[in-house]
Amino acid sequence: MTASAVAGGTGKTRPYRFVVNRAAGAQYETDGLREEFVYRDLGVADATGGDIHAHIIRAKHLHGGHNGLHRHVVEFQFALVLEGWVSFYYEEHGEVVYQKGDAVTIPGNTIHELRDYSEDLELLEITLPAVYDTVRKDGTRMSTPGQKQRIGERIAGTE
Repeated sequence: MTASAVAGGTGKTRPYRFVVNRAAGAQYETDGLREEFVYRDLGVADATGGDIHAHIIRAKHLHGGHNGLHRHVVEFQFALVLEGWVSFYYEEHGEVVYQKGDAVTIPGNTIHELRDYSEDLELLEITLPAVYDTVRKDGTRMSTPGQKQRIGERIAGTE
């Protein structure tokens, strides 16, 4: 079953697919943006042809490095804390701590930095589009994680 949707920013319509992603046996990838986290892709990028990405992020350990102030070149970013807590600093809003159940919608290109998190952190993150660039505050581009490269390759094969 498919439904048509307007592709992000293109004005063209493309079919969205029915995709089920089961929790049982789910794989967490280790080559996301941050070394201290693991990432479970929920299949939304595949279902939407890359218009939207959703994944669950879990803390792997508390010894993570910080990426410094940066921004994601996205139209939309959303996060919901499923377990634990996390602290982010936003250039325009200061430091904000999110607890289990808290959600935040972040406009694209918002300069921010991860500050701290609990050992049991688990959060749902949704972005539009699925694959995007991350740029440090000084304007240098961060390398694209393997996870995003694989999503880009999969959705390129469906066009």
